[in-house]
Amino acid sequence: MGNYNKAYIYGIKCNKTKGLYIGSSIEPIQTRLTKHITDLRGYLGINPRPRCYRSSFEVLMNNDYEMFKICDVPCESKEELEIVESLYINNNVCVNKRLPRKLKNDELVQKMINNHFKI
Repeated sequence: MGNYNKAYIYGIKCNKTKGLYIGSSIEPIQTRLTKHITDLRGYLGINPRPRCYRSSFEVLMNNDYEMFKICDVPCESKEELEIVESLYINNNVCVNKRLPRKLKNDELVQKMINNHFKI
C-alpha cells in the first residue's frame, strides 16, 4: 500500500498537437514519466515486454512533450485519488479514453469534491 498523502494529479502535454493527458500518481513525477515511456516503447516493440495501447501514447508519440504537476491530492486511498483524477478528466479537454473510476453520486465523491475543488 502506497503513501497517498503524497498523491498528485499530473498532465503530459504534447507541444506539437497540444493534446493533454491527465493522470495521477504517488510516485515521483520523473519515475511516473519513465514508466509511461517504457510502456510506449513496449507498444512500439522497442522493449522486450509488449504493452497494449494507452491514451498517454497520444501525447508521447511526437517525442515533444512536457510533464507537469497539476495539483497535490493528499488523500487516504487509491479510490479517493482515482475519483479526483476522474473529475479532472471529465472537466478538461484531454486525450484520455477511459476514467480510472466510474463516478457515482455518493458520499465519497462528494467528500473529494469538497476537499479538492473549493471555489
